[in-house]
Amino acid sequence: MNWYKRQIIAQSYQDIMDDPDTYSDPDYPDLYDANRYFSIGQNRESDEESYCWIWNGLEMRTRRGGTHAMNFPGLWRWGEEDPNLYRGWADPNQQLISVIIPRIKGQATPAFSPSVLPTKLRVILGDYWPGYEIKVF
Repeated sequence: MNWYKRQIIAQSYQDIMDDPDTYSDPDYPDLYDANRYFSIGQNRESDEESYCWIWNGLEMRTRRGGTHAMNFPGLWRWGEEDPNLYRGWADPNQQLISVIIPRIKGQATPAFSPSVLPTKLRVILGDYWPGYEIKVF
């Protein structure tokens, strides 16, 4: 079973970091990361005020609320991973930005650190949401 088929408990990022045992399951190792990701911009307190964003290497697009598939149907679809397409959420209540790194089948798993992001993307995120901390997934 994939983590997205399990119920995600969207709390604040700090709640999850403070109590990882509550938000993980040994049978589903990806559940902890899923809970961390969904806690940024998609939790109950932040949902309507957060920004869904997508960057294709050339331009940044943002929308308040919604989903990536709903807001950017021409750029992103489930099951089609583009190596230049980064996406995530900006959460004004927590001052956090989530970033999903593109993963291509057969490619090594990237390091999950802001330093692996393209410099241009880091600059753009900082311009859009100054002072927010970036969390990479």
